[in-house]
Amino acid sequence: MSINRDKFGAMLFLCLALIYGFYVDDIPLLFGDEDAPFNARTLPNALAWILGVVSFAQLVLPANREAGSLLRAFSGMKWKPVLMLGALMIFYGLTIRYFGFLISTTIFLIGGFAVLGERRIKVLVGAAVPVVFVFWFLLSQLMGIYLAPGDFFEMLG
Repeated sequence: MSINRDKFGAMLFLCLALIYGFYVDDIPLLFGDEDAPFNARTLPNALAWILGVVSFAQLVLPANREAGSLLRAFSGMKWKPVLMLGALMIFYGLTIRYFGFLISTTIFLIGGFAVLGERRIKVLVGAAVPVVFVFWFLLSQLMGIYLAPGDFFEMLG
């Protein structure tokens, strides 16, 4: 039996959707939110369903290319950017508590854009900084979600 890259990816995403959807019910709700039309489980549940339906459709619909061996399907991929983005995500996860949301997310976006091929400093900073500040404003000011400034700034103050 042979499988191509599209079907293999669809199968992985379908498994991810099923596992993610299974654990959505473990998300704690605030008192009284059980019957609310929108609560902490609404978006994760919708995401699990959408991911599951799209990946299932990708899995059962005919492929654009002929199926080949799994090794041949992944032979032309560029793994270096994938690994660099993975390392960048790990770095982000390890530094967000120390540097806080603003600095860690800015570094993450600038690094991600650089890994994906952007080299102009003005574009890197001009794309990352406004996005980070808009998300910070939406989360902290409009939604009232507390984003800790980071241990680095607490040590200074």
